[in-house]
Amino acid sequence: MPDEKDYLSLPFKDFLADIAAKTPAPGGGSTAAAVGAMAASLARMVIEYTVGKERFSVHEVVLQEARRELVRAQEEFQRLLAEDIRAYRRLEAARRAGDPAVTEEALRAATAVPMENVVLAGAVAARLDELKTKVNALLYSDLQVAAILALASARAACTTARVNIAAITDRKEAQRLLDRMDLLIARAGQHRNNVLHFSPDQAA
Repeated sequence: MPDEKDYLSLPFKDFLADIAAKTPAPGGGSTAAAVGAMAASLARMVIEYTVGKERFSVHEVVLQEARRELVRAQEEFQRLLAEDIRAYRRLEAARRAGDPAVTEEALRAATAVPMENVVLAGAVAARLDELKTKVNALLYSDLQVAAILALASARAACTTARVNIAAITDRKEAQRLLDRMDLLIARAGQHRNNVLHFSPDQAA
């Protein structure tokens, strides 16, 4: 198995170069997690320009709570970036070994990572929807970009998960996962739309 790189400690260009390289990982799953981390980071910037200002003091408790939640989300996305690479490599090794039971276990693990990404990205989108009336209007376009990125992360992870789910032998379980993903994506999409179609003037 190739040496594991700590992309969080390397220049961003190294991550981009490895995505572009003729290697299966990092690929779509890690990219989805990276996009989710950027969504959380950008949302944090919006909050940093809002907390502590007298005009928004009525929202201070919610903003501080959201800031902590987004810090955790960013950390989780960073973990998922690395975990997706490990899960894919374990699946690759299991397939080479040719043991169906081991492959099925590795397949489920490789599916669990992007599924977790979908859930996390949806939670970020929901939080941004809640924050849309509580942040500095000068930064509202950044909140919108964060919402776009959150949904993009969820959809990208969903696409990766679907490939793995298609190979799961338990079709009842596979359908359950697909139905859950469809629901999560629909909810995340609605939260994204709410943020995009909202005008800060409405909160004035």
